[in-house]
Amino acid sequence: MRITNIETIMLSYLPSKPPRDSLSGIQTRDVFLVKIHTDEGIIGIGEGFALGSLHSTAVIVEEILKPLLKDEDPTNIDRIWEKMYRGSFRVGRRGIVLAAMSAIDVALWDVLGKKAGLPVYKLLGGASASLSAYASAGYYQEGKGLPELHAEMTGYKDQGFTAVKMKVGGESLEEDIERVRTAREALGSSMKLAVDANNAYDYETALRFARAVEKEGIFFFEEPLSSDDIRNSQKLASKTDIPIAGYETEYTRYGIRDLLLHDAVDIVQTDAIWTGGISEARKIGILAAAFGKKCIPHFSAGIVSLAANLHFGASLTNVEWFELTMDDNPLRSALSVDGFKLERGTIYLPDKPGLGIELDEEVLQRYQVSK
Repeated sequence: MRITNIETIMLSYLPSKPPRDSLSGIQTRDVFLVKIHTDEGIIGIGEGFALGSLHSTAVIVEEILKPLLKDEDPTNIDRIWEKMYRGSFRVGRRGIVLAAMSAIDVALWDVLGKKAGLPVYKLLGGASASLSAYASAGYYQEGKGLPELHAEMTGYKDQGFTAVKMKVGGESLEEDIERVRTAREALGSSMKLAVDANNAYDYETALRFARAVEKEGIFFFEEPLSSDDIRNSQKLASKTDIPIAGYETEYTRYGIRDLLLHDAVDIVQTDAIWTGGISEARKIGILAAAFGKKCIPHFSAGIVSLAANLHFGASLTNVEWFELTMDDNPLRSALSVDGFKLERGTIYLPDKPGLGIELDEEVLQRYQVSK
């Protein structure tokens, strides 16, 4: 089998009420896809992270990665990953280049699964056919105060979720502490509540916040500091009873290795469309297991990203929880002909070959961005 073409597809959705985290407003939900075509007629679909960088990511694929993959056997996935990583070493290793690599790697696993007639998670070893999902929500939005936050959290409880994650770091410390208290009141004592600062805090502020909300029984405190600040993340982890989770913004196994060696995280998080694909995400998960750590797949993009992260997560025994972003996004909820079954906070993987999804071409055309 040989790769005959790599097709790039850019999609964008403009939400009517854009959500905001501590870093910035999310004015659009951008989704970058590739289709890998083969001489046997099998087509693999992949997604790479591209918030605000759709055209740049496409250029990386077209100018740097696509020439490296000409006539390659798409089933030689590890060989191709190293070829892309080394071939872009001087301009890559993080960010957009890794996102472009992610899209290709995910598509290669889809090809291999379809060729083998197996779902990707089973091809990888198949630890579980389902994962416990937490509702990733609690964004800042215009007109959303404490009553609205309370109602939102109550809604996830009514849907059967047993855990919720909310955003912090985007308002004053006092306001965010009150928001956490409001969420806890809405969820009750039996549900898990996590918080995500998106790298907003310095060490002193993060410690003050952690100590203020510890009594609320926080599940984990995600990315409290810059992912570059390993030393202070280590200090923070030693000073609070709340588990520190992260850092998907560190990207590869090499950065996660250093976080683990310094005991700077209690829970490892990574994302298959940020870190170089299913291949690298799974290696990070295995590395976390070697240090006795749980791994949680991060997810906040389109349906292909959802599938990729589910498959890598379901292949590992140290993955129990899965992040399910709940904002308004048809590129997650409507882009696939068949979605994923979600029932009382449990998300189930399909038994179809590859990633198990088929794109709805009508929805794809509706949100496609011209090249």
